Amino acid sequence: MFSRLRWFKNLFHDLPRQIRLAYCLIRDPRVPIAPKAGVLAALGLVVTPVVNLPEEIPLVGELDSLAVAMVALRVFIAVCPPEVVAEQERLIAERRSRFDDDIRAGERLAMRIWHKLRPEPDHSAGTVRTIELETETETEKNGAEEALARRGAVA
Repeated sequence: MFSRLRWFKNLFHDLPRQIRLAYCLIRDPRVPIAPKAGVLAALGLVVTPVVNLPEEIPLVGELDSLAVAMVALRVFIAVCPPEVVAEQERLIAERRSRFDDDIRAGERLAMRIWHKLRPEPDHSAGTVRTIELETETETEKNGAEEALARRGAVA
């Protein structure tokens, strides 16, 4: 019973940490190409499984994929240079890793997009003004009018 609880703790606590560390190690130029290719191939297998277990066995297929992902990440981290792994773990703990930088950049991009697309408040009337998107150009309108005129002439 306790070993199963320990396994779930490892799954939900260690897997996100290992994913973060693997992301940083994949982006680090000091890590050789062969381990990077190996872990990406293993994770590609998890994303697009070749062997599907029967649907009659609930949760087994998902646990199988998670187990493959955990093993792939652990092997990848184990074959990376120890000094690089230690440095990346320190940077992750300090929230200065490449992973954290990319997350912050993604948040900034999402906020810029949200500010561009959000409705702008109309302060004079106290209502919210929405953004109007033009879908037709002047030539498209003229072409549509000509088509309607041709239909009218035919009918």
